[in-house]
Amino acid sequence: YVTVEPRLLARCISSTIYEDSRIKFIESRKSGIRKAKKAGVRIEESDEIEKFWSILNANLLANHSTKPVHSAEELILLKNRFPQNIKLYVAKNEKEEIIGGTLIYITDQVIHTQYISATEEGKFSGALDMLFDYLINERFTNYPYFDFGHSTENRGKYLNEALIFQKEGFGGRGVCYDIYEYSL
Repeated sequence: YVTVEPRLLARCISSTIYEDSRIKFIESRKSGIRKAKKAGVRIEESDEIEKFWSILNANLLANHSTKPVHSAEELILLKNRFPQNIKLYVAKNEKEEIIGGTLIYITDQVIHTQYISATEEGKFSGALDMLFDYLINERFTNYPYFDFGHSTENRGKYLNEALIFQKEGFGGRGVCYDIYEYSL
């Protein structure tokens, strides 16, 4: 009998809301919701992955010199294969343009956001605040966990403070995602 010792490769921090002990949104998130309502922002489930992906790509390239792990084509394929488990929710302005959104994965226990992004108009109008208010407080209230995904980069070595602040503003609290390597 041989024991295998794992080697820790990365420790990332995610932000998770526990449904049975939710924390209220901070005032800046509530203010964003009010701004979005005043601006006429509307939330809906969508199949417009390409349009959302152009917003996501632009933000990731401009802010992090990177691109999403998946292509729009890959996500469309996955979404079509697992239509009950992968959904896109978007915020639209009064002209019916997508100004923000998030892709979520649904399991029996967890709602997990994979990608979150907004246009400049969406950021200014509080579109993501309204979107997450809807998802957390209306649409997915019967799931034990709402997970925003990690806020670290470079395999957990860098904390994106603005990103974790945003997620904590919705009531998310830190959970570690450890990545191990096993030599067999």
